[in-house]
Amino acid sequence: MSEYQNLKPIYASSAMRISKIGTKLKFSNMITYDYFDIEKDNIWKNYKEFLKKPSNYESELQLYWSNLQSILDDEINKINEEEVFLKIIHCTIQFRDICHPYVQWIIEFEGNSVEGQNIYENYVDDEILEYPIYSLYVFEKPLAVTKIFTSLQYNLSGSNRIIEYFGEPNNKLDGYEAIFFQ
Repeated sequence: MSEYQNLKPIYASSAMRISKIGTKLKFSNMITYDYFDIEKDNIWKNYKEFLKKPSNYESELQLYWSNLQSILDDEINKINEEEVFLKIIHCTIQFRDICHPYVQWIIEFEGNSVEGQNIYENYVDDEILEYPIYSLYVFEKPLAVTKIFTSLQYNLSGSNRIIEYFGEPNNKLDGYEAIFFQ
């Protein structure tokens, strides 16, 4: 995704918070992609140096923002059978250390709640994972998960409010996932 050609994705994580406010279900998701900087660029010493040039930083930020928004626009997401549209509201590029940059996005969307059972569905292309992934979904009280449909490994907490998803390289991610909750 970067104009700097020496970044390798090594890990992806997300944390999604789901709340009910009145008749609306609100979803707020923070996605983080960690990279390894191979540092073999002929022009720049490393990615951090590359980003010190303001035009490079702005260009990279816009590129990450628009690329992920395009991916989100291609997905189909539904809340209670109504299609919803995910919108990036923030993006940043930071560093864990000189060789480990990460990109973080905040995404929001909402849909209508129904009495009783609600369902969130996500339709994407099937894919084989290239790096480990981890996702955490937190359902605010009084919401509780009743059923999960996914190809990933997962744990559901004893309170039925927290789901952890896990994926390893070469795992197949099926194109349909659903969470039932009330």
